[in-house]
Amino acid sequence: MSEAKGANRSTAMVELLEKWQAIERKSIEQCSEIMSRTQNPLVRQVMEIIRNDSGQHHRVQQFLIDTLTKQAASLTPEELAEIWDKIEEHIALERETVELAKELKKKAFSVVHKVILEYLLIDEEKHDRLLDELEQFKKGMYPYA
Repeated sequence: MSEAKGANRSTAMVELLEKWQAIERKSIEQCSEIMSRTQNPLVRQVMEIIRNDSGQHHRVQQFLIDTLTKQAASLTPEELAEIWDKIEEHIALERETVELAKELKKKAFSVVHKVILEYLLIDEEKHDRLLDELEQFKKGMYPYA
């Protein structure tokens, strides 16, 4: 029964992810339509950001679907060890961009600049969190790391 329960949960997740993907596709279409109707640079930039994010969300959702339907995600200690020095370099870059975004946000005097810089700051902090999760995964593999 446990195996059937797991299969049912996977099926339910796939169905919800596919529904979400359909919403993301609609978002991409709507953003493109809005962009085609305006020449305003601010509106176009916001719509482009959302359109690009929706495209990325769709790809990540497909990755999740694939891990449920084709092959589970895995990462070996050896695979992680091969690239960890580059990941550490990238962690440093991401943290530098977070600090730059914070500094710029403090200096911003326009609402437009503040809003866009806040978006960039949140995105850079998100990257930092994702890399931190990889580091936590590494610590789980190597308890003494």
